[in-house]
Amino acid sequence: MREQLKSKGPELLTDLADHVALTLIQSCRLDQEAARQAAQAVAVHMADHWGGQSIYFPMGLARRISERDSLIRQEFTGNNHGDLARKYGVSLQWIYKIVKATDKIGIAS
Repeated sequence: MREQLKSKGPELLTDLADHVALTLIQSCRLDQEAARQAAQAVAVHMADHWGGQSIYFPMGLARRISERDSLIRQEFTGNNHGDLARKYGVSLQWIYKIVKATDKIGIAS
């Protein structure tokens, strides 16, 4: 796949195509050739759509943090603040804040 896009675009497009193909193979169980063709089409489409622009890809930390906070709330038993703080690598005070915030918006275990 790299060889086919290398001469047609920057390394970012080949990397994008590689990651899309891998994701299609792993998540959608597509065969390698179908995944490669779809990934190449995605890379070409992105080049046509966003070509020439500087694009910033966020790391998705807010989504990951909210998933973590939801897990913390689900595992919270009422008296395991310290255990959860150690398990998730956050402070005891942060566990209290998560429990309070999730209770306020209706996320309960």
